[in-house]
Amino acid sequence: MQINIQGKGIELTQALKEYAEKKLQKVEHFFNNIQKVEIELEVDKIKEDAKKQIAKVTVWAQGTAIHATEATQSMYSSIDLIMDKLDQQIKKFKDKMVHERRREAAKSKHEIQNILAEASSEEGTEQVK
Repeated sequence: MQINIQGKGIELTQALKEYAEKKLQKVEHFFNNIQKVEIELEVDKIKEDAKKQIAKVTVWAQGTAIHATEATQSMYSSIDLIMDKLDQQIKKFKDKMVHERRREAAKSKHEIQNILAEASSEEGTEQVK
C-alpha cells in the first residue's frame, strides 16, 4: 500500500507524518486490496471559526475511490476522526462486495438447478416413449 502525505499551508513535521502513516496503516486491516492512500493536511487561515485544521483522505481500492474530509481545532483529532469515517466507508464497501458475490453465486446455483431439472424432465419423457 502506497501512502502519500501532503501539506497545504502547514509544515509537515516528522511526528505528524508518522502519526498519519500509523493511523492509515490500520485501514489495510479492514480491507486488503488497497492500492494507494493520499492524505492532504491543510490549515485554513481564512476561516474565523475554530475548525481550521482540515484532513482530506482518498483511498483507492479495487477500482473505486473512497473520500473523507474532517475539520477540527487540532490536526491530530482531525486525523483520528477521519479514520473513523474511513473505517465506516470501507466496511460498507466491503459489505457491498460480499453481498454482490453471494447474490451472483445464488443466481448461478438457481440457473444450474433449472438446467438439471430440464435435463431430468427430458430424460423422463424419453424413457416413456
